[in-house]
Amino acid sequence: MRHFPIFLDMDRASILLSGGGDAAVAKLRLLLKTGARITVHARAPVPLIRSWADQGRLTLLEAPLHAADLAGATLVYAADEDAALDATTAALARAAGVLCNVVDDLEASDFITPAMVDRAPLTVAIGTEGAAPMLARAVKRDLEERLPASTADLARAAQAFRPRAEALAPGRTRRTFWERWFAEAGPAAHAAGQDLDQALDTLLAEALETPADGGRLTLTFTGSEDPELLTLKARKALDRADVIVHDAEIAPEILELGRREARYLSLSRPTVPPLHQILSLEADTGAHVLYLAADTLPRHLIAALRRTGLPLDLIPGIAAPKAAQWKETA
Repeated sequence: MRHFPIFLDMDRASILLSGGGDAAVAKLRLLLKTGARITVHARAPVPLIRSWADQGRLTLLEAPLHAADLAGATLVYAADEDAALDATTAALARAAGVLCNVVDDLEASDFITPAMVDRAPLTVAIGTEGAAPMLARAVKRDLEERLPASTADLARAAQAFRPRAEALAPGRTRRTFWERWFAEAGPAAHAAGQDLDQALDTLLAEALETPADGGRLTLTFTGSEDPELLTLKARKALDRADVIVHDAEIAPEILELGRREARYLSLSRPTVPPLHQILSLEADTGAHVLYLAADTLPRHLIAALRRTGLPLDLIPGIAAPKAAQWKETA
């Protein structure tokens, strides 16, 4: 990963942009969606930029960018569409220790602006390291179809409601509440024209009255290092598990599918105490425990876990001898 994605607080940002043509307009259309203070340096700005300045949406200075102008700047955009002018802007920014994006010049830029799906406060950023902009746009179109405009309303309602949702126990109980909001209750309330804050209050009352789920166990296995050979059900289990217990042979690419907040426990054989005790003790705390084996699940382990009385879910996998064959034909 060459370009590390971050989300910058634009409400506290001061953005400088040098340029007054089409490239500048394209960047400004995006930047004006934020709360940043924007100053444009352009000797001959197009009328649209002048109109934005007249509306008070940005500050327009019809003069070139100078070193003194960079004091307090957060980011700089070089958008003069002239190689020499853009190089001068980038040099001034670097001398001042300010990150600079040179429009349409990956190698000269300190950062790049990704394709975005804007459902604020939900924002999805899509980058391809500058290698395939058309792919980024295709992914953006696909996500925009999957995330209707109402997603923004649901996310804003959730953002305001978060302090009240802290009445729920952290972890799985709270995650289940938010999963129900975004997958079921929220879309239904929005479609019915209901007040979203009231709908969240109703959902919270139901959650508080519902007894907390006990621990549960999920077992699966994979003999492959390829995440694409995991079943969809196994991928979902990785994403939802509170504790992920795995054989040491499991590839990092597989473990990347788990939640960052999950606790990971790597096993080296033999285990002390026995594996079934490790798994059941973790589940006894109320956690959803996933065991990811590197080979077929042993029958004695399944039998021992069934005797604990804990809810047990078994997910089929691909054994090591067959993994290479399936990878070739997948």
